[in-house]
Amino acid sequence: MKRFILPLLTLSAFMLNAQTFVSTQPENKNIILEEFTGISCGYCPDGHLIGQNMHDANPNDVFLINIHTGGYATPQGAGTDFNTSFGAAIAGQTDLQGYPAGTVNRHLFSGMSQGSGTAMSRNNWSSAANQLLTQPSPVNVGVQASVDMATNTLTVDVEVYYTGVQAGLTSNKLNIAVVQNNIEGPQSGASGNPSAVLPNGMYNHNHMLRHMITGQWGEDITDISQNAFFSDQYTWVMPGSISGVDLDPTNIAVVAFVSEGQQEILSGTEVYPQILFVNTEDVFSTTGTATNPTCANINGTDLSITFKNYGSNVLSSVDIDYSINGGATNTYGWTGQLLSAGTETVTIPNISFSPLANNTVDFTLSNPNGVADQNPSNNTSSTTFTSVGSASSGNATIQITTDAYGSETTWNLKNSAGITVASGGPYNDLTAAGTTPQPPVNITLDPNDC
Repeated sequence: MKRFILPLLTLSAFMLNAQTFVSTQPENKNIILEEFTGISCGYCPDGHLIGQNMHDANPNDVFLINIHTGGYATPQGAGTDFNTSFGAAIAGQTDLQGYPAGTVNRHLFSGMSQGSGTAMSRNNWSSAANQLLTQPSPVNVGVQASVDMATNTLTVDVEVYYTGVQAGLTSNKLNIAVVQNNIEGPQSGASGNPSAVLPNGMYNHNHMLRHMITGQWGEDITDISQNAFFSDQYTWVMPGSISGVDLDPTNIAVVAFVSEGQQEILSGTEVYPQILFVNTEDVFSTTGTATNPTCANINGTDLSITFKNYGSNVLSSVDIDYSINGGATNTYGWTGQLLSAGTETVTIPNISFSPLANNTVDFTLSNPNGVADQNPSNNTSSTTFTSVGSASSGNATIQITTDAYGSETTWNLKNSAGITVASGGPYNDLTAAGTTPQPPVNITLDPNDC
């Protein structure tokens, strides 16, 4: 990590010897809109639309961070946990009273708050932002970023230049947020933002907070005097996913902002990283899945593998090696046309195997475009699935509880050939309202049948 904190006397000499990208001219404040949202919030899509319209009207001055947190952000199944470890604390200092809520530069606007804090209802965001957009900022923020696709490393360079003074303060905080666009997921009230509804009925989430590189409340800038210059570089090796949600390096943006402390953002900016495809041939195995066998296919499973082209060449072929439960390795050859940063999902149907109660599939990708992969470290993935017919020792117990009309209840259990292997009822009626547990029926099942 490098850092430069330069006073006025040395700034001019520095600029003669180094190219900087932050403006040194006085500017007005930029806006950071932090929107608190969730997938079960019916009015949140309307908030998303308001925020997007604010950004579109001021693309160089208004930047969005959508934070999934609170009860409306409760996951609705695998791949729908959009919470982060940072969101609850950020929301907790706003005194929000309902969703969606938003803060504009974490500033307290008189007469606009939901409660006693900085959170406002969506109808106040635009007017609050317009107030700050006309105010001079004591600081300018510049940011550049790149992603090395070979190592999944995000590098962020930030420059901060102070054009004014801040009475009574001796330090600021630099915050760097990573947001992600184009995340498919569920969303209540999606019709409130119709352009975000995908053809399959799911919702396209944008500006979603994924990480704070500088931690919960940022990193200290200790010299905030007029004409002070601050420079720093940060790196983050990005995981393949966060809470089961894929982190796609080609769909991220970096939002950098300077605050007085945990509150009151002074200004900020956003950049979309430059994507660096270091290798010409690099296929990245992201996720693999397998379906649990059904009665119609008790010893077979459908395998799916999702991969991305992290090479600079168009990917036209790749070998998909797979093995179930450590058995023989088989190869499925994929062909197509996948551009750099593109994603492909391949399904291999009805693969026979010897079932266990719990099964593991290992995937390895190789030979992109018929040559050796230049980055084999990201070529593998695995998944697990269960099998039917794996009741403990082939035994099952059926317990029936009837109401007062037991004579109306019968049941039967059939195998995959339609032959009844156990049955029960009708049962006796009761003379008064109530329920009666019937004697349990113990059955020996064929573990290889359904």
